[in-house]
Amino acid sequence: MVFCCPVTTALIVGAIGFFVYKKLFSFRTIKPKPAIHKTDYKKDTVYLYQFKRLKNCPNLSPFCLKLEVLCRACGIPYETVDSQFLRSRNGTLPFIELNGEHIADSDLIEIRLRQHFKIPSLPADQEAQSVALSRMADNHLFFILLRYKGSVTAFYETIVGLLGLPGFLLSILVPIVKAVFGRKIHTRSVGAIGDFEPKELDLLLRRDLKVIQDSIKGKFLFGDKVTPCDATVFGQLASVYYPFRTHLTEVLDNDFPSLLQYLERVKTEIYPHDFTI
Repeated sequence: MVFCCPVTTALIVGAIGFFVYKKLFSFRTIKPKPAIHKTDYKKDTVYLYQFKRLKNCPNLSPFCLKLEVLCRACGIPYETVDSQFLRSRNGTLPFIELNGEHIADSDLIEIRLRQHFKIPSLPADQEAQSVALSRMADNHLFFILLRYKGSVTAFYETIVGLLGLPGFLLSILVPIVKAVFGRKIHTRSVGAIGDFEPKELDLLLRRDLKVIQDSIKGKFLFGDKVTPCDATVFGQLASVYYPFRTHLTEVLDNDFPSLLQYLERVKTEIYPHDFTI
């Protein structure tokens, strides 16, 4: 029989107790906001940190695209900052700096911008529908589209291309990036909305698209002006439809002409010179 001295026993019990406490009773704390990067900022100018721009679509990220559309539609002064390595407090892009404050998460940024720049809300019933459509787009449609993005090699070619590396490295890096990030993308989508066969995923896609198409009440979703909801919906669809061909391309082209015309109207209104396709 092996006997442990009281000190050793106390250390072992203490270590086990600490491990159990950390697992069961401790809570993660929110990271502090990082120091701002733009120290010579201009008052009431939004500095939008985002992924590098594309030639055929302003941004590959629907959330970066959403915020730029919002700034343009509402006349908010802003400057974009291409960010290869900088990330928000949450480890993501986009984030903004406004009057010396770091603000992360596109939803919170939208709320803050609407408050700070006094962007008027829609009538109550339309505002409620606007929020519901935005949540559907950002929290359901996004994960459907993520599956379609992650299924095409052109998506990974675009990601690697943004790094600005020599062309001969593309053939080496693209398969590696696809293998690593393709699995993560699939896992993230499945964790958010569930795992589905292609036909089932297509049904969910078409239902979301029909809801959006049926909600168009004029030139845009709520009339003749681009609203924050348009920014959200356009960001999700445009960041998949315009950069490369996916299943979404076929569905919009063949079965949702009104929705495709809507995208073109937003594109013309907000980005008359930024698309080169």
